[in-house]
Amino acid sequence: MTLEVDALIETYTVLKEYIPAKERQAAADALMSVMVDVLNDIDLKELVSVDSYLRRSHEEYANDGDGDGDEEYTDYED
Repeated sequence: MTLEVDALIETYTVLKEYIPAKERQAAADALMSVMVDVLNDIDLKELVSVDSYLRRSHEEYANDGDGDGDEEYTDYED
C-alpha cells in the first residue's frame, strides 16, 4: 500500500464517524466516483477493502462498467 492510499484510508475512516449512518453509502458513492479515476487497480482494491460501503460502491461501479464485480475483498471494519 502506498503512503497516499494509507492516508486516504485513515482519512476516510475518521470522517466516516462524522457522517450519519444513513448517509454513509452516498458518501462512499461520491468518493468512489472520484477514486476510480485517480487510483490504480491495486490501490483501488486496497481502498474498497476498508468497509462494506466502499465495496458496494465499487461493485455498482464495476457492474455499470466493463468489470464483472466478482472480486473478493478483505474487510477491516465497518
